[in-house]
Amino acid sequence: MRDLEWVIASPPIIQGWQQQQNWTESSFWRAESKNFHTQYQQLDTSPDTLNELLQQQHDHRLGHRFETLLSFWFETNQRYQIIAQNLQINDGNKTLGEFDFIVKDQLTNSTQHWEVACKFYLGIGNTQYRKNWVGPMLKDRLSLKYKAMKNRQSLLSEQPVAQQKLKQLNIHIDQRICLMKGRLFYPLQQAHTPPPTISNNNHQRGWWARPGDFQQHFKSKKMQWRPLKKNQWLALQRNEYSNVNHTTDEILHFFLTERQQHPLCIVGFANNDESHEELVRVFLVAKDWAKSSQIIDNRI
Repeated sequence: MRDLEWVIASPPIIQGWQQQQNWTESSFWRAESKNFHTQYQQLDTSPDTLNELLQQQHDHRLGHRFETLLSFWFETNQRYQIIAQNLQINDGNKTLGEFDFIVKDQLTNSTQHWEVACKFYLGIGNTQYRKNWVGPMLKDRLSLKYKAMKNRQSLLSEQPVAQQKLKQLNIHIDQRICLMKGRLFYPLQQAHTPPPTISNNNHQRGWWARPGDFQQHFKSKKMQWRPLKKNQWLALQRNEYSNVNHTTDEILHFFLTERQQHPLCIVGFANNDESHEELVRVFLVAKDWAKSSQIIDNRI
């Protein structure tokens, strides 16, 4: 339920009109979350339909979970009707791409192609440049994903093979909409970290830190920490009594004794019984993380 709420209510990383493309607005999602209030209440008492949909997932990657929850919103929203989902376009044995969602917007009486992504990027060096925002495993960049969505994925309907397929299905695309939600993680020890120039001002934020910086920053703060599985990266977390939490030293020990020291997403709570809400989200990274990247960062 919290993940579904997050998918609907959270602000997009990129918003508004970007080079004649609609990336949706935070205000749109706030309104949609408010409109979904009745469905939230119904799901709270009877979540079976949502649980069944998630249990049908064969691909457990986080992006697919995001798409599944978004499809649930489309299907249970009186405004939209899904015409096609993950419609693949092939040219012989070659896959040209796929339409994430083709939906009918009943309010505007238009057929829309939605290209969607759920991303988590860490900023290095001069963070105003989108090329300096990378995925935790350094295999993805904000600049590359933005370019792919803008120049290729959202323009799939302009491909002759795609046009032929759409014609066979009697589908005419009236609008293209891009959606990128997720979170941007800023360097913990770096002063004056501007957001990337294309980002929405109220995007969700976190921090990333190497072990020494993390310990220095949080050693005097009474915090409880919990490592997150990847499928827990979406919604804000709550500190339940059944959870096993760690002190700052304990979570560092947990991270440093991991054999490969892949970036670890952790969540911090106040060390008291008064607040159970997530206070901070952090990516712990190895001391030599990102040193081999092509980003110039004089602090490394």
